[in-house]
Amino acid sequence: MSPATRYIIQVDRPGERVDMATIRSLLDGVGVTVDPDYGPVPINPQLGRYVVRGVASPDARERAEQIPGVRFFADAIQEPTS
Repeated sequence: MSPATRYIIQVDRPGERVDMATIRSLLDGVGVTVDPDYGPVPINPQLGRYVVRGVASPDARERAEQIPGVRFFADAIQEPTS
């Protein structure tokens, strides 16, 4: 099994109510684990665009990216500069 990687996951659902249950029902079936303490964060509610943080193996990411409106971005760990 490939190692899992942390991601910021963008979900576009125009015209739909988006909450964590919506996100989980969308991503759990393909093997993506979402962070229950992060999101969904509204990026552009008019477009129905939200982000969550999650963990996925390469295979799970590939399956999730087949879902319309789902995109993955690197989740760079931010640390203080001093």
